[in-house]
Amino acid sequence: MENRAVPVGEIALERRPEPAELTRATSGLRRYDALTTGTIGFLALCIVLGITSAIAFKRQSIGDYLHLSLNSRRAIERADAAMREHHLDPNGYRRTAEFRNVTNPVANEYLRRRLSISQINEIYEKRLPGSVWVVRYFRDSQPEEYAIVLRPDGSLHSVRHTLAEAAKGANLSKEQAQDIAEKFLREQKQMDLSGWKLVEANSDKRPNRTDHTMTWQQTAPLDPEIRPDANDHAYARVDVQVLGDEPANYRTYIKIPEQFTRKQEEQSLPRTLFLVGKVALLLGLAVSVLVFYFKGMKSQAPGTVPWRRLMLWGTCGSVAFLISFLLGKGVPALLMQYPTAISLRVFFGTAAIGVFILASLVLGGMVLLLGLAWSFAARAFGTERIPSWFGMPANYYRDAFWIALGGTAVMIGLRRFLGAVDVWWPTLHREFPANFGQNFDAIYPAGAVLGGAILRALLLTGTFALAASFLGAELRVRWLRLVLFFAVAAAFISDWGNAADFLKQWFGSVLVLAVLIFGIRRVARFNLLGCFLVVASVSLLAGEVELLSQTDNFYRTQGYWVVGALAALVAWPLVAWRTASGKGLQST
Repeated sequence: MENRAVPVGEIALERRPEPAELTRATSGLRRYDALTTGTIGFLALCIVLGITSAIAFKRQSIGDYLHLSLNSRRAIERADAAMREHHLDPNGYRRTAEFRNVTNPVANEYLRRRLSISQINEIYEKRLPGSVWVVRYFRDSQPEEYAIVLRPDGSLHSVRHTLAEAAKGANLSKEQAQDIAEKFLREQKQMDLSGWKLVEANSDKRPNRTDHTMTWQQTAPLDPEIRPDANDHAYARVDVQVLGDEPANYRTYIKIPEQFTRKQEEQSLPRTLFLVGKVALLLGLAVSVLVFYFKGMKSQAPGTVPWRRLMLWGTCGSVAFLISFLLGKGVPALLMQYPTAISLRVFFGTAAIGVFILASLVLGGMVLLLGLAWSFAARAFGTERIPSWFGMPANYYRDAFWIALGGTAVMIGLRRFLGAVDVWWPTLHREFPANFGQNFDAIYPAGAVLGGAILRALLLTGTFALAASFLGAELRVRWLRLVLFFAVAAAFISDWGNAADFLKQWFGSVLVLAVLIFGIRRVARFNLLGCFLVVASVSLLAGEVELLSQTDNFYRTQGYWVVGALAALVAWPLVAWRTASGKGLQST
């Protein structure tokens, strides 16, 4: 049943309230039109189609090979052992671990045009690590520090040493430094240098020493396809620094032609105009919403927007942010960024203030978002249509349960389908990022996943509600809505490789936006709890799969915690449904 935007005052003039409506008003219940049996059957079909699509359309991605047998705590233990092997006491340092993606998205795209995804994964798994554990060792306000770099299996990749600018050391010639670096590569890295050539050698004179940086390139390309130009290939490279007379800072990476990199990174006129248009569209929408809000305040009764209640949900969003930050990778990431030029106490104080400001911005932004949505919804549909999280009729929670299952299945299946389209319709990309996971270096990955999912669900649900309410209250011209639809779909396009890639991304955005609008307008309608559960469930499922696919017991345990959180979230509408049914609270 479609709800038309009719001012509340006109409704009061057209007819008198029915007895059932007066009962709802006095009992605190809000008006809700339950889903029909046919719509619930449609949602059940969506569950089947979504699961089928998710299974049938799984595509390969860079990073599929990764199965971690090492978590952050064990990575620190391995790094401590490596420090002791180098005659260093790890207990004399503060330490923090980070799981890092060291691939280059532009280099990935270069390889994708010449190799299969499985071949690229083999390179990153066996030859040049695409992801590493980096354990940083530092002291308060001391410029000298170390970093132990481990492969995903826990084996030592390199030891990085940062010296103070004025630290004392040897002043070796390039030839002497090269001999030290070559000995390190042969003995420590077991490299056969007959298949490598020295391509760069730089020296930096420090006040009390000379540092050297040398680069070797493998003679055989990573993409062995025969090409007339020897420079049109990707090659494996290694860097070694000699700090005084100490070999350190070993690094591996992929070198691609500079011409390709420049072409991919250039900012052409069409890209610039598109970026300007996207920013103008977003600013125009934001300004329009605020202008119409303040314009409508004159005709809106005081107290229409329950700011105190919205403050509660804004607080929930702020708490979810803090949970995601404190239990996730926020603290380790901060310690990885600590500049030793300032004291650690000042850094922690500044960071705490910054986190407090961010949490306050989340609170204020959430309240503003929900307040605007409530104001426009009251004008478009009437306050009796605006749902609450609690105290709703039993069928509201029943419908939220079905919307959660059907909507989650559709969104996951749609994502897999668009991934399959990318394989069926190959186009040139601007970048091709690797996917190694987001929460492996979190303190408690389950907390990071849960907090992030709740925060994302609150923000997106509020955005959906604001968009639907604003359109219903102020933008009723069909052709203008259609123009806005295609413009917003275009705004979702990220950097494109060529015209075909632009069209493919645009068609995908149109499809996703059309599914969202259909789902919100024809299925979910005023069931905000159902929308919230869809967004949260999609995020939780992604985090759950990420953790359960690893071999380390810590990650698998965290994955089961996410499964429990997802089950509790889906059980919420079921329990509320039974509770409301027991009280005889039914919708009309």
